[in-house]
Amino acid sequence: MTHPPPRFDPGRRRAVTFALLLVTALASFESTVVSTALPTIIGDLHGLSLYSWVFSIYLLTSTISMPVFGRLADLYGRRRILLVATGLFLAGALVCALARSMPQLIAARALQGLGAGGLMPVALTVTGDLYSIEERAKVQGLFSGVWGFASLIGPLLGAFLTVSFGWRSIFTINLPLGLFAFVLVATQMVESHEPRRDPIDLAGAATLAAGVTALLFAVLHRAGPGSLGLPARAGLLLVAGTFLALFVRLQGRREHPLIPPGLFGRVETAAPYLSGGLIGTSIYGVDTFVPLFVQGARGGSAGAAGAVVTPLVFGWSVSAAIAARFIVRLGFRRTARTGALLILAGFAGLGLAAFLDAGVAWISLACGLVGFGLGPSSLSQVLVIQHVAPEAQRGVATSLVPFSRTIGGSIGVGALGGILAAGLDRRLGPAADSAGHLLEGGAASSPLLRLAIERSLLPVFAVLFVLAGVNFLVTARYREGLSTGR
Repeated sequence: MTHPPPRFDPGRRRAVTFALLLVTALASFESTVVSTALPTIIGDLHGLSLYSWVFSIYLLTSTISMPVFGRLADLYGRRRILLVATGLFLAGALVCALARSMPQLIAARALQGLGAGGLMPVALTVTGDLYSIEERAKVQGLFSGVWGFASLIGPLLGAFLTVSFGWRSIFTINLPLGLFAFVLVATQMVESHEPRRDPIDLAGAATLAAGVTALLFAVLHRAGPGSLGLPARAGLLLVAGTFLALFVRLQGRREHPLIPPGLFGRVETAAPYLSGGLIGTSIYGVDTFVPLFVQGARGGSAGAAGAVVTPLVFGWSVSAAIAARFIVRLGFRRTARTGALLILAGFAGLGLAAFLDAGVAWISLACGLVGFGLGPSSLSQVLVIQHVAPEAQRGVATSLVPFSRTIGGSIGVGALGGILAAGLDRRLGPAADSAGHLLEGGAASSPLLRLAIERSLLPVFAVLFVLAGVNFLVTARYREGLSTGR
């Protein structure tokens, strides 16, 4: 059943939609902007050994807060929770700009990520309240395009701001834009959801946060000096499994759980979440391993390695807008299967690139195919979840879509990194530990190193292809459309 949206004044609805697009763009921008500014930041604040935490802590806190914000939006209303998330995000940005050491910057990024975890899920939830399902497809296609475009220009704009105004400007740029969005939400948004008196599942939130934190620590910690050894990783995975098992047990016993178990007990909601995890592996996998393939196996420059994945983001943005025009007519299932098929074709192209000794143009085309598949795939996931989930659970149900992508992508890339490391160890022996330094030093022209990287990446691309095939099968379990009831 399609629930009609609340009767908003058209002017207010446009203003709120603009504010939601703005905070979505800011959250996406901040996830990538620091990459080109980090050398300058390290030169000013020092702490080279901590540089990876500037990325990791933002991802960590934004991930663990997604379902919590989604549940809070169901309990206390969208407007106030969106204002809280925006306030935390802006406070984090301000403290980042004022940081005088790397630990201070990392702590501020943690706060910023905590707020960012509520921006995208709650913004998508609000669009579900503001628009009918027919209108929602076009609006959320626009959100996907804005998210992709903001993440694409993040490194470029970050470099420009750093050179022109200093690295602190990559954080201060959020303040006027974010404050404008905050004011629009505060003054123009009419709450569409009555607060409920259900208690907050604090034990569930704590066990989920502990489990996800341990899991991400285990799979995201980068290799190199000071990296986690196998016993430490195994210990973290054990801790993660223990807390997540406890979380699942608690949710089954709670009258008002943080994440209703029914969302995973019904195939029409479980299938999109599983697909989200598989798609997350595709996104993270391309971003992580294709640049290494270009630079390490093909001898390309660092610039070429970064540019080769640009077609993925471009294809994602464009295809989301195209899919938004047809998804209501085609149905969720056919739209999702079309996207899954394009992703499968893209990974087939990446695998062939290694066998055929193809150049950068071929690899870019394959990345573009993956990107064109991500648009309809991501759009159909959000829309089908919002359509089939109970209205009282729309906030937490929506938040689990980006949550599943991040968790799936993190686990997938961690496992694929293990496959890559095993291949390099087998082919290079003790020299595998220094392969990264050799690559940075320009030794990628060494035929032995290039061949070892290429052959070690082949099984990685093969697994990504297989997972893309599994995703294609999973999409067959999506609901077909708006009125078929299947």
